[in-house]
Amino acid sequence: MKTIYTILLLAAIFVPVARGQNPLVAGQAPVFEAGIGYSYTDVSIPSQSTLGMNGVDLLGTADFSRHFGIHLDLGYARNFNAFNSSHTADLLTYMGGPAFYPLRKRHLNVYTHVLFGGARETGVNYESDGTVLTGYVNKFAWAAGGGVQYRFSRPFALRIGVDYLHTQFFNSNIVVQGQSNLKSGVSLIYTFGEGREH
Repeated sequence: MKTIYTILLLAAIFVPVARGQNPLVAGQAPVFEAGIGYSYTDVSIPSQSTLGMNGVDLLGTADFSRHFGIHLDLGYARNFNAFNSSHTADLLTYMGGPAFYPLRKRHLNVYTHVLFGGARETGVNYESDGTVLTGYVNKFAWAAGGGVQYRFSRPFALRIGVDYLHTQFFNSNIVVQGQSNLKSGVSLIYTFGEGREH
């Protein structure tokens, strides 16, 4: 009889504790994405008008939570006849920075990001007497913008975005100065693994 009381006492002590424990939560790994797409950049050349450049973007994303991640962007855009000079102009950008997701749903998310890095711009400008100046500038650059991403299947999504892009190029006096550019693009995004259900 004493043995039965001991078993009942132990059961009364340990069973509620076992019931009250929550299951352990496994660690959540980052979600990695990569993409490629078309971009159009309206480049504001110092001392001249804007110059449109068409190009390609390579994108990388690592999302650490539903609302925070990191974006990487490698872009190349080109104009084959800058200001009718028979010279090409191109812009290579290489940047990365934090991304924020104010809205994230199963098939749609809205993002904003701020990117920092560099830009190598090659092209032409004109002196006041009409002499053509050619050269390149490779300086610090940054971008800020946002967009939307629509997931149309588990691994694939379509991203549309617009960025204000700040780069540098030389003016008609061969002095390097800042440029305010506008960049837009559309990209096909691939998610590695199962990804995160949004």
